[in-house]
Amino acid sequence: MTPGCRTAAALLVLAMLTGCSIPVDDSARDLAAELPDVLLPAASTTTEAPAMTETVQIYLARGAGDDRLLLEAGDREIVGDGSITVILDQVLAGPSPTEQDAGVISPFAEGSSVIGTVLEAGLLQIHLDSLEGFPQDDSTGNRLAFAMMICTATDLVVGAEIDHVVILLDGDDGPAAINVPVSDGDPPEEGSPVECANYDSFRAEGLTDPGNSEPPEDS
Repeated sequence: MTPGCRTAAALLVLAMLTGCSIPVDDSARDLAAELPDVLLPAASTTTEAPAMTETVQIYLARGAGDDRLLLEAGDREIVGDGSITVILDQVLAGPSPTEQDAGVISPFAEGSSVIGTVLEAGLLQIHLDSLEGFPQDDSTGNRLAFAMMICTATDLVVGAEIDHVVILLDGDDGPAAINVPVSDGDPPEEGSPVECANYDSFRAEGLTDPGNSEPPEDS
């Protein structure tokens, strides 16, 4: 090929490249912004922090060795939601297998749960779905079940000033207070609030030891 032909061929190739308009950048550039969405790097993900647990106390029960049953406080790890409901649900759940092996007992059976609670001016309203989990007779176990729930609310709920409790069940006209059985003091009027003092015979500190009574003063 003559020099003239070679020059003409070079010019032809140059013209073809120019016609195709292939861009040539002076420096490297980030192409990520121009990629289709399906090809973009995965966005960073966040993992939710594990739910925080807290330790609360509830009342269970233990035999006192003289045919009496006494309330006994036990610890529970719960995922709190700021309500008293989750604490009282632990009362209904009864003792763990380890606690049962240690002699801790509960009169509750399956069948009752707490729908909700309302605290106002020292009065706690506990709304239950039913009493099916409570002993169904007028027995010590029946009164003990109410003692566990009521005394847990008044004595062991930290940060809440609870003096009295009413138990509500759904009726034809909505939730209504029931007549709660007690073990001590005068029976409350129908639907009246009760307190832990109504269950002193289930509390160790409420028992009187005649041997520790002081002798009468000389007259």
